[in-house]
Amino acid sequence: MSRLLTLLITLCASAALAQAPDTRSALDKAYEDTRAAEIVLRAAEAKRDQGAEPEPGERTGTVGGSSRLNEAYFARQNALDQEVAEARKRYDEAMKRWNDLK
Repeated sequence: MSRLLTLLITLCASAALAQAPDTRSALDKAYEDTRAAEIVLRAAEAKRDQGAEPEPGERTGTVGGSSRLNEAYFARQNALDQEVAEARKRYDEAMKRWNDLK
């Protein structure tokens, strides 16, 4: 009985050790994916922040002699915000995978 128990413990330990490198490489990959997603997110946020000022053609003159922002400006802002939202979603998903593996 003692030999059977020893054999069973040895087999379980061997199986656990065999899975350890796979877990480590999965954790390393999840970490790298998280770092890459963070870089993309920071770049998207910087691009959005730099794009806050109206570009030529994004203002329309008014009857009173001033100007207002037009649809082109708001469409560009919406596209920049959408890019940040998608990057944040990818980052959050990568962080979740990394935290789940830790």
